[in-house]
Amino acid sequence: MSKFNIWNKWDPLKVCMLGNNYTPEYFDGLDNAAETPLKRICNETLEDLEGFKTILQDFGVEVIQPVMDNSQRFIADHLIATARGPLQPRDFQLVLGNKCFIWPHLDHPALAHCLRDYSDKCINMPPWDISEEPLTSAKVFMIGKDVYHTIAPDPNLAPIHDAVFKNHRRNVLPPTVQGHADGSFHTIKPGAILSLHDVQNYESTFPGWDVCFLEDESWSKVMGWSNLKDKNSGKWYLAGETDNDEFIHFVNTWLSDWVGYVEESVFDVNVLVLDEHHVCVSNMNNPIVNAFLKKHNMEPVYVPWRHRFFWDGGLHCITLDLVRAGTQQDYFPERADHDIVHKF
Repeated sequence: MSKFNIWNKWDPLKVCMLGNNYTPEYFDGLDNAAETPLKRICNETLEDLEGFKTILQDFGVEVIQPVMDNSQRFIADHLIATARGPLQPRDFQLVLGNKCFIWPHLDHPALAHCLRDYSDKCINMPPWDISEEPLTSAKVFMIGKDVYHTIAPDPNLAPIHDAVFKNHRRNVLPPTVQGHADGSFHTIKPGAILSLHDVQNYESTFPGWDVCFLEDESWSKVMGWSNLKDKNSGKWYLAGETDNDEFIHFVNTWLSDWVGYVEESVFDVNVLVLDEHHVCVSNMNNPIVNAFLKKHNMEPVYVPWRHRFFWDGGLHCITLDLVRAGTQQDYFPERADHDIVHKF
């Protein structure tokens, strides 16, 4: 069997990459106001990753994980922001069918090393001097022959995308899907979709599928959010530190690559399906999601992920499916078999 085998998001998961992070000691020597919360984030992130790994293994999933150099320390006189650890492997890798494309120049080198150790069949993608991110497993959904991806406006990318998506039918996502597609909608099994409320055009792309629409997170109810938003432009949140100006300044100055734009994220969409009956969720108290899963004979598997509001990444972001026990199927045979399908 190929080292890579991904044709959808719901076949039984067999091999998965899980992200990794710096140890608390990375921040030894900082002032306490910044050091204490940063070490707490690192420690609790590693605890949650270890718990997630155990859950995956309990379901029979082989887990591979990038190896960190724990001797590294933050250098106080950095002239540029500190690079994020190999925490979110979907951001710059793409597994499509039996192929894995990687952009090693854009992410932490431990991710590329881990994938190359796993398989010598990884395809290195060329660098380019543009601001637009490449299409990766955070931006691409696949169902059999059909791939769904966000629009890449730069024409310089067209030859690369044509090569990557060769032999697949391409479906361009609507403008309402901004950034990473896995933060907008998720096909959790045939006939069932978790979605943001703003993405509405499923009657043409997934006719007859049941869609669970979720409203945005109500940030106005989060303690201290309004005050923190004024200081960090809504990029991240850490409970108990909304008035810690030294910590906020440190993150904004030196760790800008570690955070995203959490105010626009809905993590209840960002799930990881284990098989047709089980899906990993980071919020066990969403009655809308729980009822929808029960309706479709699926059970939520709760995975604690305490600092998703700091990292701006959910359970889907911090994993990368490598092998699922399935084969390519044509789920939409009525569609014309041509290169790009504009259905949205």
